[in-house]
Amino acid sequence: MMYRRGICSPKATIVGCTFLLPAACSSSSGGGSAAGGARGGQISTGGTAAGGSKGTGGASGAGSSSSGGQVAGATGSGGQAGHATGGQMAGAAGSSQGGSTASGGQSAGTTASGGQAGGTTSGGTAGTGAGGQSGGDSGHAGSTGSGGQAGSTGIDGGAASACIGKAWPTATPNAAGPFEVATDKQIGPLAGYTPDPIYGDEQQRFNIYRPKDLSQSGYCHPILVWANGHTDNPEPNPPKCIVDAATNKWCGTYPGLMNQLASHGFVVIASLSTTTSKGDPLPTIVGLNWLLGQAEDSTSPYYHHLDTAHIGALGHSEGGMSTCMAAADPRITAIATVSGTSAISGLHGPALFFCGEKDTVAKCAGIKTNYDTVKDQPAMFIDNLSADHGSWTGEGPRGPDFTGLTAWFRAHLMGDTANRKMFYGASCTFCTDSRVKVEQNSLMTQ
Repeated sequence: MMYRRGICSPKATIVGCTFLLPAACSSSSGGGSAAGGARGGQISTGGTAAGGSKGTGGASGAGSSSSGGQVAGATGSGGQAGHATGGQMAGAAGSSQGGSTASGGQSAGTTASGGQAGGTTSGGTAGTGAGGQSGGDSGHAGSTGSGGQAGSTGIDGGAASACIGKAWPTATPNAAGPFEVATDKQIGPLAGYTPDPIYGDEQQRFNIYRPKDLSQSGYCHPILVWANGHTDNPEPNPPKCIVDAATNKWCGTYPGLMNQLASHGFVVIASLSTTTSKGDPLPTIVGLNWLLGQAEDSTSPYYHHLDTAHIGALGHSEGGMSTCMAAADPRITAIATVSGTSAISGLHGPALFFCGEKDTVAKCAGIKTNYDTVKDQPAMFIDNLSADHGSWTGEGPRGPDFTGLTAWFRAHLMGDTANRKMFYGASCTFCTDSRVKVEQNSLMTQ
């Protein structure tokens, strides 16, 4: 198989980084992306020991991993987040409708060693709010109190949101969700490092994938920040970004995932930059800043329809590396990566790491190295045994990656407690799924 090389980001903290693209690739059946093959110039993983081995075409060097015990507890309006080294992140209380703090949501300033935040017991649920959700321990949603709608509060430690909406019901993660999807294309600010591998000196804007009618849904829609793999886009953007197997072009291979997540109620902002790990700030953070501004702009269609307290970040390959870099932003309360990571210098919520057993570009051993560094937040490592670097995109909603990403963010950003069983506990759904091998850190087994 022929490969072409890419260039490592100078911002990366990785060892022997090499971007590789198979000259030909194919997708498995089942819908999703038109191209299931590996992406152009995708990254190998970082976080290895100093003096790591030299990657193909890349220089060896000293890698680094994130140190444990970093404090994540973001503060919500009306509540404070506490955190003890080695303990779970405190779920900060947000404001309930009417502005009062939900009972049980305010966490102690410190937690017991390895203990739970928000005054809950291990495996327990958060306190009940009087008119709004309460802050819970990491991963547990507060229940809705009597007297009205659930406020957008700190399920996983996020700050309060101005949006007031209904509590989210559960939904099946391995199928499309209940919302019709709309796409807002080429909007927002120009962002991204240049020269861009696909667009040259032309900076790009963003696509947003969302439920079609935000104003009538009755919900506060969590935000997901998507980061592309190297030389890729959320969907084709001709004439420069196209999917054409005959000419070995694979730009625009994620529309299946974008639509899946939007159909479940998420508002996904996706940069059109094809090198998402470069730039200061990162292009994904530029997009997030803009969207949060839109959420408070009375002339915007997003005005008070977004749950700005619950923001997740995810990405593939170089986009996974970008996601790990963006995780230091305290507004991001849950992350997930697929076939790409870098050393994590800050983490403010649960982290999910996917790899492909057949991936020769970003090997599972390197992904697991970075997973192993996460000690103070719930983290899970999932090896998709049938996947290579890009074939997971062709597996569609029933594939482990689509299902897992949907369920992960439903559980942590929507408070969908029924979907927690996919990941948490010794007998979790993925723990007994023959299609994958998994590992949970100690905060996932409770």
